[in-house]
Amino acid sequence: MSFKREDPSSYSNPNQAKVTSIALDLSVDFGAQKLNGFVDLNVIIVSEHVEFLGLDVKALEIHKITLVGSDEALHYEVSPSNEALGSSLLITLPQHVRKLDSKFTVRVYYNTTPASIALQWLDKEQTVGKHYPYLYSQCEAIHARSMIPCQDSPSNKVTYTATIRVEPNNLTALMSADNTTPADSPKGVFTFSQKIPVPTYLIALVVGNLKSIDIGEITKVWSEPEVVELAAKEFIHTKDFIAAGESILTPYDWGRYDLLMLPFSFPFGGMENVQLTFVTPTLLAGDHSLENVVAHEIAHSWMGNLVTNKYWSDFFLNEGFTVFIERKIIALFYKNPLLFDFYALLGLKDLASSVERYGKDHPFTCLRPNLEGDMDPDDAFSSVPYEKGFNLLCCLQEIVGEENMNKWLKKYVATFRRLSITADQMKQHFIEYFTSGEGSAPVNQEKLKNFDWDGWFFKPGMPIQIAKFDQSLAEKARSTAHGFLSNPPVVPSKEEVHSLSPGQVMMVLDTLADDLQNKPDTLPLSTVKIIEQVFSLDKTQNSEYKLRWFTLCLLCNVEEIVPQIIKFITENGRMKFVRPLSRKLFKTPFGKDISVSKFTKHR
Repeated sequence: MSFKREDPSSYSNPNQAKVTSIALDLSVDFGAQKLNGFVDLNVIIVSEHVEFLGLDVKALEIHKITLVGSDEALHYEVSPSNEALGSSLLITLPQHVRKLDSKFTVRVYYNTTPASIALQWLDKEQTVGKHYPYLYSQCEAIHARSMIPCQDSPSNKVTYTATIRVEPNNLTALMSADNTTPADSPKGVFTFSQKIPVPTYLIALVVGNLKSIDIGEITKVWSEPEVVELAAKEFIHTKDFIAAGESILTPYDWGRYDLLMLPFSFPFGGMENVQLTFVTPTLLAGDHSLENVVAHEIAHSWMGNLVTNKYWSDFFLNEGFTVFIERKIIALFYKNPLLFDFYALLGLKDLASSVERYGKDHPFTCLRPNLEGDMDPDDAFSSVPYEKGFNLLCCLQEIVGEENMNKWLKKYVATFRRLSITADQMKQHFIEYFTSGEGSAPVNQEKLKNFDWDGWFFKPGMPIQIAKFDQSLAEKARSTAHGFLSNPPVVPSKEEVHSLSPGQVMMVLDTLADDLQNKPDTLPLSTVKIIEQVFSLDKTQNSEYKLRWFTLCLLCNVEEIVPQIIKFITENGRMKFVRPLSRKLFKTPFGKDISVSKFTKHR
């Protein structure tokens, strides 16, 4: 059995037999590290001559498949597993349900396995409280197939319901959906309903010892009880970011917006699961200085969650657009339009680092990389879709003007709301909008006509054009850094230090590190100590400061900092910090053995 795959990252066939909704009934088994139960898949035939339903599975054990209503056992085949994509689960359909527009429900009895990559099972010792085990899921990009037999392609959106049975029954289950658990439900049994269609990568589950605090009319912060108050204080501006997003785009569509702060093993800064954003505890700086991550995840409520990339090769439709809106939210909230430009310059540096790491001609530096050939989309993950996509939008904004751009963004979201689209659809919508005269101000039609879309989409390396950004905030940071490099060093006053934003402090440290990489041994240890004192880096809780400070110390061969670095990278699992610091520690004359031993112990 075979068919032409529309999505190279999926073995499913929603273009023939489309799953429209999912109903889960699962029990959580912490001892065996498994989810056990069944899923009902509601299907509609959308093409002629359909013989089977195609699903994606990976590291799942399938026990039985039936047609709901008749209990008829259905024949199925699971293909040999591909390392990246898993297997196809092809279910032969009875003749009477194969006709066009036929609707039916297939039930798959299954369990996950400890090898299911979507699920992270934590022993109680890996939690903050140390009393109970913990489970969370991470389904982006193509890991939902290791939690649920499903059509695991962003091209197909589904509604879903779930019944989750938890033991120990004093733990709490949450999902990326409305909690519909009745007041008289048996203890340990939770029900959920997501009525807005979502791609399967946004189906999320967490089970643990969780408490919540309200921080807005539609927002709670969830976390382990030991740290929930810290999280509530840190993320208090969430409601303001949502309001800013609504003023830039359209009304918030999802009802609730809750935050879940996970244990330190969570490998990302955040994950935009609808109605329940996951965030890392490394955002707990104590002063809101890392809250731009929350602004980013909120921006996903429109860009990615509401309007979704149809295929992973167009990931910039999710992330580039989200970065663009995130920076507009931050500039609006702080009433400082220069922050948009400043964070754009920080992003350009990240983009240049990604391009340098891959190589300027590497296909993964294209805005629309080719993911054919059973390739894992995660292999192409970098700052490229984020920052190159952001710069595309900035260059388009330079052509049409900010007021026109903002009006188009509203129309774009309204047009493609709850749909999955391609970059070509986005491009066509943009061109038609501005050639039809819908903008509020005149647009240079010649520049629009000559815009090199193919160069932006398919040329590797840095963007073919860099938008113009105001340099004033960046120049202040660079000037401060260059002062430390003088002989003797020029030390900023307390007032000058206080006037720097967290982003500017990061740029100061980045600039110093860049200079050291280009010209080793140019920063005396005495100056390193001064920098530590000026920015109170020995006391900071800001994980972004720590990353940069530790990097600077390693470049200066400050061996006494190693215990602090080891503590930092073994106590949290965020890849943004662990990977670069481990690599840099490995390259020092004193760090090779200890970095290898710690990696081996904690991997």
